[in-house]
Amino acid sequence: MQPLIINLTGRKVVIAGAGRIAARKARVLHGEQALITFIAPQMSEEVLQLAEEKNYTLIHRKAEPSDFADAALVILATNDRIANQALSKALPAHQLVCVVDEFEEGNVTFPATIRRGYLQVAVTSNGSSPKLTRKLKKELEAQFDSSWEPYTAFLKQCRDLIKQLPLSFEEKSDLLWELLEDPYRMNEELQKKKWNELYAMKE
Repeated sequence: MQPLIINLTGRKVVIAGAGRIAARKARVLHGEQALITFIAPQMSEEVLQLAEEKNYTLIHRKAEPSDFADAALVILATNDRIANQALSKALPAHQLVCVVDEFEEGNVTFPATIRRGYLQVAVTSNGSSPKLTRKLKKELEAQFDSSWEPYTAFLKQCRDLIKQLPLSFEEKSDLLWELLEDPYRMNEELQKKKWNELYAMKE
């Protein structure tokens, strides 16, 4: 499978099921500002609370293939293995589908994700070992600590500015590489100094 980063802002996501796992997937997607719809005969208290807080749509019945026609992403998370399988088979091959209880029946998986500002690191074992994925996530959380949040913001600001400078492609590339040296991540004063130097080059 090929990893992709997908922008789901304002896009419709339909979740068949309304239990613990369905709620967990919705919590992950909320940060993406997706438009989420739950479809299930019964809704868990967690899903009902989420829907009230986040203004999600609730449809109280069993999901049907036609419910997913205009969805950017489908998540099949019912507690019925046969229902998940039947729905996955009924959906067109081009649709993005995550089947939570049988990885290989879908074409999308949710990786374990670490976010530090603009930095996003994702890891998955492709269903072979969820415990390995959790282990690696903990290690990545320790490796990429909170210092990366302001640092990635600094990198973005500098990149936006460097793109405007009257320099050659090679000169801009050298500046961008320089910013990746460790002292810049750890030293806020050095960041400010470099920003001022770059801004002076614009004038």
